[in-house]
Amino acid sequence: MILDYEKKANLTMAFVCRIMMGLMAAALVLNLLHVFKISDDIYPTLAVSIFIMFVPTVLYNFFHLDYIFVRYFVLTLVVIMSGLLYAILSYHVIIMLVFPTVIACLYCDVKSVIYASVLSIPVMIVSHLIAFQLKIVPDEPLVTMHGVIIYGILPRVLEFTAIAVICCSTAAKIQKLIRGLAEKNDELYSEQEILVTSLAEMIEAQSQETGQHVKRVAEYTRILCEALGMSDEEVWEVSNAAALHDVGKIMVPQEIINKPGKLTDEEFKIIKTHVMYGKKLLEKSTGELMKVSADIAFHHHERYDGKGYMGVKGDDINLYARCVSVADVFDALVSKRPYKKAWAPADAKNEIISQRGRQFDPAIVDLFEKNFDRFMEVLKKYPDSVGEVTVEANL
Repeated sequence: MILDYEKKANLTMAFVCRIMMGLMAAALVLNLLHVFKISDDIYPTLAVSIFIMFVPTVLYNFFHLDYIFVRYFVLTLVVIMSGLLYAILSYHVIIMLVFPTVIACLYCDVKSVIYASVLSIPVMIVSHLIAFQLKIVPDEPLVTMHGVIIYGILPRVLEFTAIAVICCSTAAKIQKLIRGLAEKNDELYSEQEILVTSLAEMIEAQSQETGQHVKRVAEYTRILCEALGMSDEEVWEVSNAAALHDVGKIMVPQEIINKPGKLTDEEFKIIKTHVMYGKKLLEKSTGELMKVSADIAFHHHERYDGKGYMGVKGDDINLYARCVSVADVFDALVSKRPYKKAWAPADAKNEIISQRGRQFDPAIVDLFEKNFDRFMEVLKKYPDSVGEVTVEANL
């Protein structure tokens, strides 16, 4: 959550820098139109400044560099360029120099605000001196060095210090608030994870066929989600939610779940109801993890060709459930069940691939094939156990 917030702050920083580019370009245009006159020596500086102010956009929007040192580098650029604008346009306008300090508040980090504030003070002094040399403001008493110091630099430093203190206080309060929210968020995740674990254990106790099944399916799903490029938080949610894909089976008679022979048509209709039970058990929760779990529980037996339990087809099937479907079927194939022997992993892999575009999402199958070695690592890590005897797939 905090990382996402900082990334958004970086993008806002880049946007503000683009605004500053526009201001500098406007200054050039206004000077060419003789609205006001600045020294010709400043033209190269403005041109370079416009180029430099595009750097944050390159770093944040194009290359997505979110490192802390990049932040301080950008803050330094913004402070220097703000000081230059302050000097060239009119050093009566203190808002030019408070831009970096106010923008630093976006990060909700007191250190960033202090850094921008401390750096701004010497830049402010230099800006006044530059303006004095260029005679930007030809009015009394700012035409003498004494007047610049007493009536220019000193009052501006006092005003800026007051604003910097307010910004630091604001950043500190927001930082404390965000940390509190992050802690509450962690507690909520922890509680949901405990609930998931408890429900998964209930599933294992209900069915002889699961064993370490839910753990493996969760890990397989994690691999696929990572391969899809999901965020760390999303991967965490989906992989944990995957453990509850069969939670609805606790509502199905145990004799049907553990029947060693082929199910009758009536029994199969009953077993199919576990997806609806799973959705009803999970969907009323306010937690995001439970909502994701409900979608997975309801859709994980759908087929990409539309011939699944509910007839949902293609991309209309929940993406997370499409991942879990591949993970669930692979693990079912390589595991011993009351009604079948365990398949060799290579045979299970070929079966998954053969169902590409029919039972499974082609893109998910491709990722499964590319990451098959990681699937095998999970299979070895969580072997099924019956009493004191460990039953492993034919590896």
